[in-house]
Amino acid sequence: MVYHDKTIGHKILGEAAINLAFAEQEITLVSLIRQLGIMAENESNDDRVAQIADARHWLKGFIESSTRERAELNWLVVTGQAPVTLKDYR
Repeated sequence: MVYHDKTIGHKILGEAAINLAFAEQEITLVSLIRQLGIMAENESNDDRVAQIADARHWLKGFIESSTRERAELNWLVVTGQAPVTLKDYR
């Protein structure tokens, strides 16, 4: 992970996932990245914005074509989800 502090990074990702769940939205890689963007836009604390950006950057690494073959992405195949591209969330 790229996080400066893995515990904070995990909490931020968990918060994004919970926000999506409470909104009854599907929790996917792209929706998590979008939710983190929304969280950053609504955040006034610069340190927290940087932490959110760090978590978002880490997630974006899983979308890059060079990382699709990594073991962490096997869930795409298992769940039958189509691979995503950067254009899906810009």
